[in-house]
Amino acid sequence: MEKIVLADSHCHLLDEKLFERREEIAQNLKRDGLEFIVEVGTGIEECLDVYEFAKTHEGVYCTLGVHPHYSAEYFEGEFGTKFEGWVKQVIGRCESKVVAIGECGLDYYHNLSPRDVQERVFERQIKLAGELGMPLVVHSREAFEDTYRILRDNKEHLGSGVLIHCFGYGAEELRKFSETLDAYFSFGGAVTYKNMDKLREALRACPLDKLLLETDAPYLAPGERRGKINEPKHVREVARFVAEELGLTLEEIAKITLENTRRFYQMMLS
Repeated sequence: MEKIVLADSHCHLLDEKLFERREEIAQNLKRDGLEFIVEVGTGIEECLDVYEFAKTHEGVYCTLGVHPHYSAEYFEGEFGTKFEGWVKQVIGRCESKVVAIGECGLDYYHNLSPRDVQERVFERQIKLAGELGMPLVVHSREAFEDTYRILRDNKEHLGSGVLIHCFGYGAEELRKFSETLDAYFSFGGAVTYKNMDKLREALRACPLDKLLLETDAPYLAPGERRGKINEPKHVREVARFVAEELGLTLEEIAKITLENTRRFYQMMLS
């Protein structure tokens, strides 16, 4: 039987909860049935480390972006301008390990940056992705209306696609994104939680060719691991749950989501 191979489309190995194990995890991707993982940048300084980590590890790709939690950094001095200039230099060198801009977006749950600042930084990164011809990875928590409005109003910059990572809304919201944008949706451990019926409804409404899987490690461990530290290999548990929920086999879900992840991130892998 052919080995089932998956991808973790969104994780954070450089987070303090996984940092000490980052080398071990990266070196064992193939053993753990992972073709690749995408290490996601969340802050201006962290992106430097994320980039270097991806460059020096086989099977590790990365995104470069500023999470809404850190939006205020963007307008401190020349941070944002310097960040954008650096990203343009990296992409200009045709660095194949950098696969998207993000994660960026809006977080109205924690509100760690003023909402108007979050919006401005989100729009700046949407335009950066458009200028560079890169896909965009979006974080949206309790901010559907504003997220949708900003993406809709900046649609001309989203020609390379947009991924709503760790999708946290219902089927109606998913359909609205789909009708307006070339939108992909990634589901993680939260879809396995008992109180997430609306999320499972959204999963069933998701077009199969737009479905991705993620862990968001070290957060959102699936199933009975809930509350524990998550890691990329646990994406298999998410895949197994999603397959059962959609009436498909694990092999089918693995093939579909791996293909979708490659396509969204514009990867040319063997």
